[in-house]
Amino acid sequence: MLHTMSLRVDAKFSGGNAAAVRVQQNENLARIFFSANPCGGAQALWFNFRIIASNPETQHPDTLTITLEFAKNLTGCETPSDLHPVFRGEGQGWSRTRSSNISRDDGQVSVSWTIPYPAPMTEFALCYPYGQPEIKTLMQKSKGYWNASPIGLSQDGRYMQRISNPVEPSSCLPGLYLIARQHAGETPGSWVLDGIMQHFSRTNEGRLLIWTIPLADIGGVERGHYGRGGICTDLDQAWGNPPLRYETGAMQSDLAEWQTRCQPALVLDLQATGGTESDGIYCYLPQTEAPDAPTRDAEKWANVLRIALGDDYAAETFKRERPSRPQAVGMPLDNYVRQTLECSALTLLLPYGSCGKTIMAPKQYRDVGSRIARAVIQRVTRN
Repeated sequence: MLHTMSLRVDAKFSGGNAAAVRVQQNENLARIFFSANPCGGAQALWFNFRIIASNPETQHPDTLTITLEFAKNLTGCETPSDLHPVFRGEGQGWSRTRSSNISRDDGQVSVSWTIPYPAPMTEFALCYPYGQPEIKTLMQKSKGYWNASPIGLSQDGRYMQRISNPVEPSSCLPGLYLIARQHAGETPGSWVLDGIMQHFSRTNEGRLLIWTIPLADIGGVERGHYGRGGICTDLDQAWGNPPLRYETGAMQSDLAEWQTRCQPALVLDLQATGGTESDGIYCYLPQTEAPDAPTRDAEKWANVLRIALGDDYAAETFKRERPSRPQAVGMPLDNYVRQTLECSALTLLLPYGSCGKTIMAPKQYRDVGSRIARAVIQRVTRN
């Protein structure tokens, strides 16, 4: 723990991330400076830390100013004024920061927010955290609809969990395979998956076989290593034969097993767009020079999801080409699924902050998930 006077900053917990922390405090001023820790990656995607008032009885100001230094080094933070982190006091719900203050010293950009003084603890994060406690809550709410099974280990020896519905495998049953958190910091994907899974458990859906990987990069999620593009290839670019990551190999094996137990309908990869992108949700279609049947079907799925999301959530340009990454040796999930499983696959990109004028909170992310779930059922049952 790092501490000065009565304030302490703690990032040593599941998902915690902060670096270069400095605390300034007197009876008239309380201020914390920090940077997002890339944890060995080429890009920093995340921050999450707790601010603890170790001596709350002492005199202190009513508010605390939190300053992100080197803001432009946070991936997706091209417009720092559009960055609105979230915070919650102990025992309270999450709130999103509104206004911010931008400063430019020596060519470096810093962005600051003011929140209530911690009493006794406040958590501060880029976006709403989502990890194993939230999955435990989801499972409890499902009342036995979902089953959890380990499919392998992460590179640091943690169990990778698949969560599936209790439907008997059938060669004629439509199948849905959902993955979130190939990049550990992209928590919007988990909240949308949470909404999808809550919808299916509420309706006791039994018309399709559903397998999900809620925390693909479980090691990164737990350790707060939410950077991207490090020495180890991203999961997002590690698909292929052979796979370039241990976790990817486990998921490839699980996908192959899923394929034998159903009639594959769709593989959906839930990712996030970056710190300040806010034009709405969009998707990447699989890359191919000669469109084949899975690619054409993926485009139909994209049209279905665009209609389901509506103008509340969908970006004006919903279907997009994936930015090229010439340094990548492997391939993204959607291309792997198209080539190997001959199945439709899409990557859905979700914002950290807002979809246009719609401010995103867990309620809105879950609504997106519920809309996706209804659209999937409508299409597979119609076919």
